[in-house]
Amino acid sequence: MKRTVFFILFCAFVYNLNAQCTIDPFIQQNYELDAQLLVLREIKNNASDPDYDNPFLEQSRVDGYLEKLSAMYANPQNIVDVDSIFNEFDFHVSQLYLAYNKMSFKVPTTVSWVQTLKDTGQSGVTALDAFLSQYQFSVSNFFDGSSGTTSEGLTRFELTTAYEFLNTYALVDDLQNASTDIASVEDDLVDLGLWCNYTGIPYTVQEYALPPNDLPVSFSNMFKSINSTDTETIFGFYMGICFNPGSYIPDYRYVTVSNDCSTVSYSRTLSTAENELVNVKIYPNPTSNFIHIEGVNTLETVEVYSLAGKKIAVSATTNSQIDVSSLQNGIYFLKLRDDQNRSTVKKFIKQ
Repeated sequence: MKRTVFFILFCAFVYNLNAQCTIDPFIQQNYELDAQLLVLREIKNNASDPDYDNPFLEQSRVDGYLEKLSAMYANPQNIVDVDSIFNEFDFHVSQLYLAYNKMSFKVPTTVSWVQTLKDTGQSGVTALDAFLSQYQFSVSNFFDGSSGTTSEGLTRFELTTAYEFLNTYALVDDLQNASTDIASVEDDLVDLGLWCNYTGIPYTVQEYALPPNDLPVSFSNMFKSINSTDTETIFGFYMGICFNPGSYIPDYRYVTVSNDCSTVSYSRTLSTAENELVNVKIYPNPTSNFIHIEGVNTLETVEVYSLAGKKIAVSATTNSQIDVSSLQNGIYFLKLRDDQNRSTVKKFIKQ
């Protein structure tokens, strides 16, 4: 009897030990930046985030993503398609629109300290120089209005930090307030060189055309799905064509990881739970102006999210029609919730 009890306790101990989340050395070495960018997305898209004004990421939040990615890499259920995430397709988080080591600001070219900052990297303005020193920023480039890269009469300074990673969104107000001469601050620098980032095996998606053509994938992204819950994290993996969103049918994969990292599942579509709306249709898709919704008796909330998970404001003209004419062309997710707290997420293309 004692041996039986001991064996049961031992098995329970081994199970709990195996269920604990750990960070694999491969993931630590190759996906640290991805985890940091996933945290940055959370912070950037939520002004009430506790770290919104913290320029330095909390390592515990980064480790949380590294642990989930490590669970996927360990692949305890031995799902071949999960292995392909890291091997054949080599997915990573897109760095597009996620500035983590750069900022820029514009200032009238005629301001006295502009030339000094160009020549020496120091402005002579106490607060501005203190800001640059505190966060180890240096001037990496500058453009005058006459160059056509900024507004006429303004000089644009690009700053690069010596820190490997900063939450630059937390520093916008600090930089803006460093000098009354500063006209505007940008923290969302776009590096188009990062857009075409796909390095996996040759793969194609279909073009929106008749007959459809197969187009080679050149862009990929990894993101936390808005369908994630308190008990599990759903990762989305996206493949498409850079520079031409809305012209093709994107390819998606989804991997769900339990909070204890013991269970990993894979799907080509988001799973449907009991509390989700079913038989909901939206049309037209693609659309230019309006989306019509069928299959929901009473809409309680309507939310639109970008591919990066950023919530975007839209207006509902009626209970079954949404005006999306103000959105930029691209791919979005429409999250609908009815008066019985059932929800669904639909993908649509604005063109």
